[in-house]
Amino acid sequence: MSAKVRHPAVRCFRLSEQPSARLVCLPHAGGSASCYRDWGKALPDHLDLLAVQYPGREERYPEPFADSLEALADEITEALTLFAEVPLVLFGHSLGAALAYEVALRLRRRNLSLKRLVVSAHPAPHRQRESALHQRGDTALLDDIRRLSGGSTPLDEPAMRELFMPMLRNDYRLIERYRRDFPDEIDVPVDVCFPVDDDEISGDEVRAWQDVTPWTLGVLPFRGGHFYLREQYRDVVDRVLKQLDSPIGQGDREHVTS
Repeated sequence: MSAKVRHPAVRCFRLSEQPSARLVCLPHAGGSASCYRDWGKALPDHLDLLAVQYPGREERYPEPFADSLEALADEITEALTLFAEVPLVLFGHSLGAALAYEVALRLRRRNLSLKRLVVSAHPAPHRQRESALHQRGDTALLDDIRRLSGGSTPLDEPAMRELFMPMLRNDYRLIERYRRDFPDEIDVPVDVCFPVDDDEISGDEVRAWQDVTPWTLGVLPFRGGHFYLREQYRDVVDRVLKQLDSPIGQGDREHVTS
């Protein structure tokens, strides 16, 4: 991969000369590629680290927001074709989980090299929960952000709220309007990172991810709530690496009771 290869939708945190695979991380609603900057500290040298940058934030701030989650998946898939001469591993958290699934479908339809899909803290696509917070006022959105974050948020500051609330509202719109009644199967292994104290996903919704893969679903429980990975990213990376090193279909399959 030439160091000159660039695409606005992909932030390259590390590109090595001979990688065995590339970990591609997709952020949550309101998140940006920078959320994954530190993950390179936990990765071995033979794995590259890429992160997706959605339009309307950081260096893409002037660009218009995505119209739909499916349209955003189309753009990301096009961008990843530039990097797919090496097997890709997709990791998506929350909104990024649904988006990673849609990107995975598109990559496989193009016969591009996808090694694994790892989703975090989000129900299976056909179990998407009903919600319409994007249609409500700023107070309702802020209350939901505080609930997920377990306290205060930078958006409590009026200047930050004015700057970032339109982006966040559009992200909520993307995921709340996303629907897939019948999941298409992806012929790669799938793992679910399951924060056991997160009200956004239940054990039944975790198990429903089995419907999208013919391989035995990997279930990776973690302590904590919705944003568990902020403090536990090294543990997340370690367990994902363990899955990658396991024979296909023979990784973690922990029992989910809730």
